[in-house]
Amino acid sequence: MLSEDADIQGVFFGKDSVVGFDENGRLWRCRVSRDTVINNLHCKAWTEVEFSRDGTLIMCTVANETKIEGIPVMAGSMVLFHGNGNLFKCDIARDIIVEGYPLKSGTDVCFSESGMISAFNLSEDALIAGLPCMSGTRVWFYNNCKIAGCTVSDDIEIQGTLIREGTSVFFREDGKLVNV
Repeated sequence: MLSEDADIQGVFFGKDSVVGFDENGRLWRCRVSRDTVINNLHCKAWTEVEFSRDGTLIMCTVANETKIEGIPVMAGSMVLFHGNGNLFKCDIARDIIVEGYPLKSGTDVCFSESGMISAFNLSEDALIAGLPCMSGTRVWFYNNCKIAGCTVSDDIEIQGTLIREGTSVFFREDGKLVNV
């Protein structure tokens, strides 16, 4: 715990912040005592911040609504980044369209390391990969951008199996339906 304000490896930490270092003496995990700007993000007071081995920010809780990679992030959202610095996960501040998909505000959205959307909740019914997907439910994708799962909004036949409205369906990476 810091007894006074300090600048450590280019990051300003207020008095009473708890600062942790890895085995090589680099910042690792910290608890900031007041709102602190790190990598242009306003990190919320009394929350934890984590850095990767190379010193890049990989986790924080934002103090106010902000945009990260074009995504409106809710104030108080825990934000996670991949090791390459790309956004991994956050809570979205309002309904938006990302990659053509309608995302529901107040829910989390996840991205692959390459930056492609990988999981989200729908703000409205949507046709995704030929499947009628239900508003308010989760949709998942594999890294190859193929759908991994959703909840269907209408009765549908998939690979010879009748799937009823409201049923969650899951697929293997090769596109084959997993038993429902």
